[in-house]
Amino acid sequence: MEVSDEVWDLVNLRKPTSGFIATTDKKGRCDAACIGSLQFSDRETMTMLIGDCRTLANLKQNPRAVFITAQGDTVENVRGCRVYLEAADIVEKGPVIDKGRQMLTAAVTPEMAAERVKAFITLKVTDVRPLIDTC
Repeated sequence: MEVSDEVWDLVNLRKPTSGFIATTDKKGRCDAACIGSLQFSDRETMTMLIGDCRTLANLKQNPRAVFITAQGDTVENVRGCRVYLEAADIVEKGPVIDKGRQMLTAAVTPEMAAERVKAFITLKVTDVRPLIDTC
């Protein structure tokens, strides 16, 4: 599924603290986490760097997830979307991880945070919904 310009901008131009990913494990136990590194790499794919956490463990057991972003001060002016995803690839070793750590260190992230990176995940977009809709 290809995302619109509006959804692209809502996700890729957001503040790092305005996005959340929800996952479940194979038994259906839910988790939600604030995620700063998740972004579109193209119109049908999102990628993220992640540490050894519940989100990573859940995606290994159940590849389905939803990413939610919201911007605005009140319900009346909130802008956002829900992006439904399916993990296509989880890379835990090699040059992709090394490059991700280098990028984080070169940005504003302390080296210690970069060392926490354990996986690079590629997720395919399966659906997109408005943040608030009537159905």
